[in-house]
Amino acid sequence: MPNLDVLFAWAIAILAGAACIGALVVVLVAEWYAIRRAVERHRNPPLTDADFWRQQRALTEPKS
Repeated sequence: MPNLDVLFAWAIAILAGAACIGALVVVLVAEWYAIRRAVERHRNPPLTDADFWRQQRALTEPKS
């Protein structure tokens, strides 16, 4: 039967490994969402004031 010290060391090693894997998963998921947000922002940039007023003119001015 192994010593209590060896069992404790195994338990600590297993918990530390699980914590490292969990931290890696959290970082990978956060990066995935950050990349998706950046791509979405690039595809649909926010409207500026000039864009807003250009759209308003397009809605109200008659076509020539």
